[in-house]
Amino acid sequence: MTDQNQNTSGRMLVVRALALAALVMLAFAYVSPTWWVSLKAPQYPEIAFPDGIRIHFHMDGVFNGCQKVVVEERQAEEEALNCKHEMDAINHYVGMYPIAAGGPVERLLSPFVFTLLGLMIVVFVVPGRRPRTIVVTAGCVAIGAWMTASLYTDGGHKYLSPNYVSDVATTMDMDAEEYESWSGVEMMTQGYDEALGRYFRQRDVIERRVSTMTIATHVAYGGLIAAMLLLIVGVGRWKPIYWLTILVPILLPVFFIVDYAGWLWWFGHSLNEMGAFTLKPFMPTVLGQGKVAQFGTYSYPHYGFGLLVASSVALGFAALLRRKHIIETGDDS
Repeated sequence: MTDQNQNTSGRMLVVRALALAALVMLAFAYVSPTWWVSLKAPQYPEIAFPDGIRIHFHMDGVFNGCQKVVVEERQAEEEALNCKHEMDAINHYVGMYPIAAGGPVERLLSPFVFTLLGLMIVVFVVPGRRPRTIVVTAGCVAIGAWMTASLYTDGGHKYLSPNYVSDVATTMDMDAEEYESWSGVEMMTQGYDEALGRYFRQRDVIERRVSTMTIATHVAYGGLIAAMLLLIVGVGRWKPIYWLTILVPILLPVFFIVDYAGWLWWFGHSLNEMGAFTLKPFMPTVLGQGKVAQFGTYSYPHYGFGLLVASSVALGFAALLRRKHIIETGDDS
């Protein structure tokens, strides 16, 4: 083997190692908190609430971020305050909808999206166009079948993310037998209906918004199916489709921030007139510190977002090395 062949072979080993590392980080990012938000105010003293009223955003749900703090005044408490519920209660005074009203479609579809992204990373490093097509076809068929069964069959919610199911069920205060027969779409619509109507029971508004999110779910499902068909047909034929298998996972942190900011805008610009206090529409803080009334707001990335960024960086280096390999060898198969 010539020195050039050894170099190119070693380079492709590095590409595959970087892709594997990125895949592992992507998997851990999915089960990790991605972002955190906290509210601080004089009525929540630091000694009892060192992090304020804090929540953690995951890809498949929003969860309590408060820890139990043992101080003399709270010795009798057995568990930490549920800060997700507390934040909802605070926000509703200014007409803001509960946190569960944000990103219902994204949270529902998150396991399928992340699995597809993982498949795309694998496909990027599979050598040969025919093997690549076989791998992407098998993977997309499996993801499509799983997604269809989860969203549209009786009891399909059982195939969704356990964290997502737990988040919705806990928010609705329901036992497992009460939603045993629900499909994934039904779980999303029921959870969204409950979130919108928890404080502001305007059935016409609720029904209209639930209908919109239901349509959005069907459209997103169709979009994912179309994307998978495009991958199956094009990954072994068209170079742009092949490079999309690495570009889309690289841009995931950007997609997350854009989606997160979009939903924050919706919360700040969809204030219900039934709130006890009136505020002008506003843009909540996406990153950093802000202030709403007497509350200081804090919004920062959590370690899950760091994993997403690290995964993107690894994939970026893998893409550059792969491109260099193609330029030097002419082997783009």
